[in-house]
Amino acid sequence: MKRVKCMIVFLLVVLHVPGLISAQSVGPGLLKKGYTLEQYSHKDLKQWAAYGIGGMEANHGQTAMYELEGSLGYMLVSPESYRSRTIISYEVMALTAGTVLIVEMAAHNRDDLSLDLEADYDGNVRYLFENVSMYMFAFHNAAHNKTGPFVRKYPLPGGESLVSAAKNLMQVGKYHHVEIGVEGGKLWFRLDGKMVWKVEDPTPIQGGKVILRIRGTAREKASCLIKNLKIYSKD
Repeated sequence: MKRVKCMIVFLLVVLHVPGLISAQSVGPGLLKKGYTLEQYSHKDLKQWAAYGIGGMEANHGQTAMYELEGSLGYMLVSPESYRSRTIISYEVMALTAGTVLIVEMAAHNRDDLSLDLEADYDGNVRYLFENVSMYMFAFHNAAHNKTGPFVRKYPLPGGESLVSAAKNLMQVGKYHHVEIGVEGGKLWFRLDGKMVWKVEDPTPIQGGKVILRIRGTAREKASCLIKNLKIYSKD
């Protein structure tokens, strides 16, 4: 894992945005402000804890994630817990139409913001809903008959989205650049360099781990490719 100290300036407006808004993406070109940048290669991702029936492997400089028969969801959990200011940036391609992509942010079930899962945890999402504090960002989720991207907060309000896009925006078989931000109570989702929405949580989750999760739909197993994963964080 490559770690770099950098500084970021945010343009944060608290609002509910139903469509796309042009905006500059977080990156090294922005003014620096004390953030740490961690860049994860495939070798680094192999150090993340994996749960569920599935696998990951190197594929032409990318990381392939996939479910196997009997899966209830497959996911990778970051080794580190992060405080409330965390941004994840990466490129992702859904390889099947039934693939739903999820990133859980600030995921924890301990007071020290750690996440303690049993080694034989099978990856089912119901356990996370009932036992983990987290923000769940779901996208490429048309197969669930929902618009997205959207974000929910668990355990409460749970199944009610804090905000959602008015229509589905991602395509199967195409790389999309995703940026997800949690800065205190300010949450946002940026797709291919454009802001999809921003929302504010008045009682924010204080921090936790990052989870990359996939789940198939209608008996179709999920699979995706990811690359250029970066996590920006600041205590």
